[in-house]
Amino acid sequence: MWNDRRNADFEIRCGTEKFKVHKAVLRAHSDVLAKTCDNYSFQEALTGILELKADPYIGNIDNLGDGDDPEIVSEMIHYFYHLELSPKANAFMPRESRDVHGEPSLIYLARIYVLAEKFFCEGLKAKVMSGLRESLEREISQSELAEACRIIFKKTVEPAGERGLKTTVAKCLADELEKIKISESHDDLLQEIPELAFLVLKEIPKPYNGRSRGNFCCNCGRVVQSW
Repeated sequence: MWNDRRNADFEIRCGTEKFKVHKAVLRAHSDVLAKTCDNYSFQEALTGILELKADPYIGNIDNLGDGDDPEIVSEMIHYFYHLELSPKANAFMPRESRDVHGEPSLIYLARIYVLAEKFFCEGLKAKVMSGLRESLEREISQSELAEACRIIFKKTVEPAGERGLKTTVAKCLADELEKIKISESHDDLLQEIPELAFLVLKEIPKPYNGRSRGNFCCNCGRVVQSW
């Protein structure tokens, strides 16, 4: 279906970009998009075209409005058809680098998550959380972390009890507490975003006290998670 766009029965437009898509694919990933193309009380269902306001990311969260970036819309559609992030989202390699295993861009992943949350694409949200967690587990001191956190904590909502991207970042920081305690950049980040600091405190593993095994590992003292 990815290669057969001539038979696509819906179109998503964002800025100058036009994406031919299949309604069946949209229905599989997003109830919001499914209603948009199926509910004929909406203009989009009648015309077969969904117009999204374009608002490209220009490197500063303070200048980011409520629109969508065509590049990120393209990433969402890629996931719909492949159930995977694109090579660009999976591994961001600086132009100067020869390392074929470059880290994904945390900022790019954060922007994808914002769009996935907007359209209630739970599978895409989970894929982004997994990618960002793996990247931070390999290297917690990444230059993009601060800007990625600004996007995550300003543009997403995480209800109490839900473990979304905010909690994912906080858990990674809590697990590397000894490293971030001596890092000025992490110190500045936690002071700038109090909500992140609060979540990090909640995610700090509780030590095993020797009296009750409970849900703690007797070897490392960390919480045993059941996923």
